[in-house]
Amino acid sequence: MPEPVPARRVVAVAAAAAAVLAVLAGALLGPDRLRLGPQTSGDPALAEQVRAVAGHRDGLRALAVAEVTPGSVRTAGLGPAGPGGGAPGPGDRFEIGSLTKTFTAALFADALTRGEVTAEDRLDRHLPELAGTPAGGVTLGSLARHRSGLPGLGPTAAGRALAVTLLRGDPYATTTTARLLDDAREVAVDPGQGSVYSNFGVALLGTALVRATGAPDLPALVRDRVTGPLAMTATTFAPTAADVPDQALTGYREDGRPAVRWSGEGYLPAGTSTFSTIGDTARWAQAQLTGAAPGTAALDPAVPDGPDRSIGWIWITDRTTGPDGAVRTHTWHNGGTAGFSSMLAIDRAQQRAVVVLGTTAVGVERVATALLHGTGVPDGGAGVGAWAVLGIAALFSLLALHRAVRSAALLPMADGLLTALFGLVLLWNRGPWASVGGWAWGLAAAPVAAALVVALLRARGLPLRPAGRGPVVAWSGPVVTGALVVAALVAG
Repeated sequence: MPEPVPARRVVAVAAAAAAVLAVLAGALLGPDRLRLGPQTSGDPALAEQVRAVAGHRDGLRALAVAEVTPGSVRTAGLGPAGPGGGAPGPGDRFEIGSLTKTFTAALFADALTRGEVTAEDRLDRHLPELAGTPAGGVTLGSLARHRSGLPGLGPTAAGRALAVTLLRGDPYATTTTARLLDDAREVAVDPGQGSVYSNFGVALLGTALVRATGAPDLPALVRDRVTGPLAMTATTFAPTAADVPDQALTGYREDGRPAVRWSGEGYLPAGTSTFSTIGDTARWAQAQLTGAAPGTAALDPAVPDGPDRSIGWIWITDRTTGPDGAVRTHTWHNGGTAGFSSMLAIDRAQQRAVVVLGTTAVGVERVATALLHGTGVPDGGAGVGAWAVLGIAALFSLLALHRAVRSAALLPMADGLLTALFGLVLLWNRGPWASVGGWAWGLAAAPVAAALVVALLRARGLPLRPAGRGPVVAWSGPVVTGALVVAALVAG
């Protein structure tokens, strides 16, 4: 018998109301669109210059910036260093990520000068645990130029990478130095793969340097040869959560929520968990200009690394042509963690350097190079992947509504609702929040909110599972999807 028209109207009105409430909830309570905050500290002229360059760029929250010459350093902070606080100051510590690799580069170049290693040394000369393995035959020089044939990550970190990418976690936490060496014994080497940026390779290079120099560990070696002589007292490593400094700022994800901190002893030479201030990183930049840093030969470009790009020991040199036709060259390295980004760019010909540290995962490379060369920077915004997640979540939500309206049993409805919930959690974690606000999440949630109301109003009298479908098959979808939702919620 057809459903009475008034009942259909009740369902439609209730579903529409739920959808409207979902949009409002998303707008009021959903992910934040990150923009550079109005707070300012430090040099006013530099802060104004930075805001003119980066103020329109989506995905930023707070920045610390230094403009450096051999004889001067200017610093400024922009945006909130913390909830309700002022702009970042000299004592605030950022995660600098792969900017740490420039320390490893300096240690390598310095060890070459001291005669402790050679570029042709095989890994197994300093890490005898790798004797007889393909990785043991890789040279230190190839590691320092990302041409070792090793993959970007070791098997342990790579095995965690997909889940971490989707659900947000720490890919490096379980890799101790011992585990790193175990991974190196297992991994294949592809001599023909060419240039592949490898955190795994730099981690092994740093581990070999620790052995070659007789240092107890990487933090001690960096302290002895880099940060100690240059009085970079605020630069520290955190191989475990207990080592995170009290002055460490909070980094933020693309959805405006605090990011997980990375740790893990094995990848410290590659930059998993290094903390520094704008003052210390500016001092490091100035030491490159003056030659006071150890191993400045690492900056010298030696081999091509792509069109208009070359690489020295880890440091990269780019040659670009600006809108005015002028050719500009800068030597650089960047860094990024789950909630921070960094960039150090040096114009060696003009004897200038710029450091930019940010408290979101959105890259600050273009901001730094624009400040260095006096050029503009294009708008930021969410990437294609983030917009794709929005589309997928909306599709799951619409399919949940379709099932709620058409299904003749409860379990298919539940499966559709759980699938939509998984999409919404994934969207919350990975959506295009550098470009839009939480209202977009609300729009994606509107159909599933309506679906939930429809399912509740239609539930009376419906069987648990479709006719002819066994319990195992009927329950498998909701159980698997429910597990995915729980995993996404825990990781997010």
